[in-house]
Amino acid sequence: MNLAKTLVLATAVVSASAVAAGDPVAGERKAAACVACHGSAAFPGMFPLVQLAGRDADKLSTKTNKYRSGKLFSPVMNLAVMTMNDQDVEDVATYYQKLAKPFLPMQGIRGDEDIQASAQ
Repeated sequence: MNLAKTLVLATAVVSASAVAAGDPVAGERKAAACVACHGSAAFPGMFPLVQLAGRDADKLSTKTNKYRSGKLFSPVMNLAVMTMNDQDVEDVATYYQKLAKPFLPMQGIRGDEDIQASAQ
């Protein structure tokens, strides 16, 4: 009986972890509005310095959530992410991480410095 409860609990934890990781296929669909500025697999975006291809999904999620909460301010970004829920953020971040290398070398994006400081 105890073993059965442990197996059920372990399965639930693994399932929850898989959902939290994000779905890159769903993320590609959800990122349709992001592509103009941040690019896609075939397009560098209008602003190559803010390409998201290949960036760490956890950092992208953290930064996107800062825009959602208002901790970071950019009229365009705050408006763009206002309707996203937590799963949308994870999916889009995972999609961008899964993309190959960006068209230009990685540049820092505003807000990266406090994410790196909190990771240390």
